[in-house]
Amino acid sequence: MDKLSTIGRTYLLIFLVVFPSFSPAQDLIKQNSPSEYLVKKGDTLWDIAGIFLQSPWKWPSLWENNQQISNPDLIYPDDIIYLHYRNGKPYLSTDSSEQQRLSPRIRKTDRFTPIISIPQAALQTFVEERKIVEAARISKMPYILAGVGLRELISEGDEVFIKGALDPDFNQYDIYRQGKTYGFESDLASVNTEIIRVGSANVVDRQDDISRVDIVKAQGLIRKSDFLIRSQATSLKPLYYLAAAPAGLKGKVIGAVNDAYQIARYDGVVINLGAASGVYAGHVFNVMGARKSVKDPRTNEMIKISNQKIAELMVVNVFENLSYAIILSASHSISLGDTIETVD
Repeated sequence: MDKLSTIGRTYLLIFLVVFPSFSPAQDLIKQNSPSEYLVKKGDTLWDIAGIFLQSPWKWPSLWENNQQISNPDLIYPDDIIYLHYRNGKPYLSTDSSEQQRLSPRIRKTDRFTPIISIPQAALQTFVEERKIVEAARISKMPYILAGVGLRELISEGDEVFIKGALDPDFNQYDIYRQGKTYGFESDLASVNTEIIRVGSANVVDRQDDISRVDIVKAQGLIRKSDFLIRSQATSLKPLYYLAAAPAGLKGKVIGAVNDAYQIARYDGVVINLGAASGVYAGHVFNVMGARKSVKDPRTNEMIKISNQKIAELMVVNVFENLSYAIILSASHSISLGDTIETVD
């Protein structure tokens, strides 16, 4: 994981939480919360907040009365965050001189388990390598007809013929391949398809609906029927503003990005909620394990166990009807079909 951390002393990647209403601040503190925490390289605010708070996305409640940390975006590794009390109300500060007598229920913890940052490579996949589009659009996109010289194997540096209209004002295109399809079985009103970027190309020549392009980058071999989309500059957001998803909103985990047998922390998933449902990047959901039936060892009757919270996820990239999300924390492995619900 060290290779995924930024090199040298850089800004701490954190998640600044936006939450419209808060319960009393005293109720947010964990019973075993420490009195101070040493920020480590690779920490996220989500994990730091989880050390102090019952609900990490309610972090701003502890910044409200704090004069010392006016901009939590600028917390650095090796900073120490202190938990203080003023008039019985908790707040956080980076100034040790402000330390007051702490409540007896707060105990000082001398050691912390090292926190693993959210892998940048995993987040980058959601932003740059994958998109979700209506399946009907794919048939209208220009596609690779054949390699120049009718070569069957197409790779980086080759030229290929493209069938379909290209934008006359643009010469740079990304090459995509169709991935998984999500439709009515996922409670969607239309069929949506995941598309995966496999390369990029520059236009060499245009003639009516047949054009010639040069493959400038390829992830493996390029195939006939792979299609082209005009290149757009995309980059990973340095900061996500976390918030609870709209109240009452429910959905499902319907796909795993990397086809993992067991979905766990920092894995990517597809959920069947998108912009049409009012979802945006940064929304947080609870993942609920599917209802289970167990046999009562005394009566032999089948007993249904209600859904249990097993994980929390954050939405990363939003499309019309679907979204990519990343698992922030998990107590059990997540399965396709597990429901997602608004956090408390």
